[in-house]
Formats: sequence, C-alpha cells, structure tokens
Amino acid sequence: MTPWWDGRGPGGVSGARPVAGPESTEDLSMIRIVGLTLAAALVAPAASAEQYWIAYEGNDFPEEVGWERNWGDWEGQYHGGAYRSLEGGVLTIDSLHDDGVFDFAFIEMPGQIDPEAGELFVMEWGLKIDEVVGYWDPVVALRSDGKWAVGLEFDESTVTSAFEDGVWAAFSPGVFHDYRLTSSDMLTYQLHVDGQLTLEGSFWLSASESYVAWGDGVQGAASLTHWDYFRFGVVPQPQALSIVLVWAAVFGGRQR
Repeated sequence: MTPWWDGRGPGGVSGARPVAGPESTEDLSMIRIVGLTLAAALVAPAASAEQYWIAYEGNDFPEEVGWERNWGDWEGQYHGGAYRSLEGGVLTIDSLHDDGVFDFAFIEMPGQIDPEAGELFVMEWGLKIDEVVGYWDPVVALRSDGKWAVGLEFDESTVTSAFEDGVWAAFSPGVFHDYRLTSSDMLTYQLHVDGQLTLEGSFWLSASESYVAWGDGVQGAASLTHWDYFRFGVVPQPQALSIVLVWAAVFGGRQR
C-alpha cells in the first residue's frame, strides 16, 4: 500500500527510459518561499506568468515551515509515525522500527504548480538512503494542475518510476545525491542525478492535482533516510539552471 498516492488514473502514457548513472554531492540549507520578486533579483525576468520557488532546507521540521505532514502506521493515520531528527541542516526519517509506518511532507497548490510557455518546472532534493527494508520506501511525488503525475520510489541504490513499467536507474549507495527533475509541459520529464541525465519519462494520469510530496511514503516497507533539502518551483526556461546555481552560491557552503 502506498498512502502517498491515490492510484493510477484511467489511461496515461509511458515510454520512459534510463539514461546514465551518477555520482557526487552538493548542499544548501534553510526554508524560504520565493516569488517573482526574488526570482527577478537573481535572474533576468522572462515569461509573463508568476514564477515561484519553495525551498525546504532541513533546519526545521517541514510542518513548521509551510508544509503539511501525513503520518501513521497499521493502527491508522496520525498514529505512531517515524522517528525524526534534525542535525546540521539535515532531516532524518527513521521507520525501521515498524514497516507499517508512513511519514511524509506534502504541499497542495490548486492551479498553481504548472509552468507556462517559456517557463520550466524544477524540483530538486538532496537525499542519502542508509537502509530500506522491503522493495521501496522513500518517495517523491508530483501531480500537475492537469492531474498528470510522476512518482519516484527509492531503495538503497536505485530510483524507480512508480507508474511506468521497467523504468529505473542505479546510483551509488550510502552517500548523498542531488536529484533534479524538470518539465516544460508537465507531460514529460527529465531526471538528473548529480548533474547527469539519468531518466527521461512521461507523466501518468492521476485522480487529483497540484500536489508535491516527499518522505517515507510506503506502508509495508521501512527505511532510514536523510533529506538535505527539497525545493521546487517555476523559473524562466532559458535561465532555469542559472537560478539554481545562483541560489547555491548565495545559500550554500555547508559540508555534508
């Protein structure tokens, strides 16, 4: 069972393919919600729609800084939950004590997720996975304003597209990796790991929309994970990489 997801919608598309394997580390730290004003200060403005940037940086629990928390175990929602801790700008989520635990952060933004023409949706996170009991347990989920969805599930050394058959890629276990998912149309996506293109795939039709989630999302599995940061937003397409690099230069500097 996967409490983080509402199941596959009728229909959808497939055809994702693994590309290349990764390795390296990066960092940053703090939570900010950045609208068009700060985006314009960092890079030249481009598209007509309002852009935004939401960044969790591991200094607080997600629900303390604008996210919502969903947790539970075999006895029900809001019962039990993972052992969570904060240290050095990293959130640790530990559910190894009970494979019935799920515990993840999410944000719902009705009608506000998608990019417009000339813009790029960007979602990025820093994650180290120490142990997974079961097939997968850490998850990252995205639903567009049009109910198209991407779900990524992880074990210690692979990332798998939850709703596309046979779509997965390997990474080096036991170290932090920097993941970056981008989409210009919210129908297809690219996933970079440590700066290298690793997966290209397609969204799946979902039953709901405008949603981002990450954490321990699978009931019936358990894991020990460390989340350095989680960020997403819409940026001008030509400068999409530049805004992320500038953000790293301004707020970076922590050594994992």
